[in-house]
Amino acid sequence: MRAKKVARLRLPTTEEQEILVHLKVELVAPEEVARFDELIVHHHYLKNATVVGEHLRYVATYRGQWLALATWSAAALHLKARDQFIGWSEEQRRTRLPLVVNNSRLLVLPVCTCPNLISRFMKMMLGRLSEDWEGNWAHPVALAETFVDPHLYQGTAYKASGWQRLGPTAGWKRSAEDFYQKHDRPKQIWVRELAPEAARKLRGEELPPAWRKVQDK
Repeated sequence: MRAKKVARLRLPTTEEQEILVHLKVELVAPEEVARFDELIVHHHYLKNATVVGEHLRYVATYRGQWLALATWSAAALHLKARDQFIGWSEEQRRTRLPLVVNNSRLLVLPVCTCPNLISRFMKMMLGRLSEDWEGNWAHPVALAETFVDPHLYQGTAYKASGWQRLGPTAGWKRSAEDFYQKHDRPKQIWVRELAPEAARKLRGEELPPAWRKVQDK
């Protein structure tokens, strides 16, 4: 996403509304991963396209032109506000964490200035995310998380798509698969249930049948 600016909200023009109506969201093909990662490194403020664990890459297109990109990857191992929101035990967190997915990158490319595109992109991804995850990683996902840097963004696209802000992180970042480093720039944690009452089900004594394959591994 782009850095936040104080600007007037405006409605899409006729041409921009045409883009929103006919926007397509697709999984990135293997032969396009290098192009995707290069765009993330060049245009995203983190300058890093690394994904952790199970992951998916999405692109929003209009008439074949790439307009926005997103990656979804493994959830943070420990996240106090998220774990309190779910209300699960430590053992449940350990065995059920693959049911949580992290929106690790979200980017509108400079070629696009269409208002509401990022919210439209998010809603379209959320509508297919769990099914796509199962198709690629053999299990669905139940809850999404993400981190928003409040110095740069307000989380507008997440709020518009039904995400809930939980509060700030403790100020740690993952620098390797199981290694974290302290930093002085906490981010806001947002979550989105991908299934009705997902948090309640994740802390339940028994998982829904479709989710049990994750715990059984």
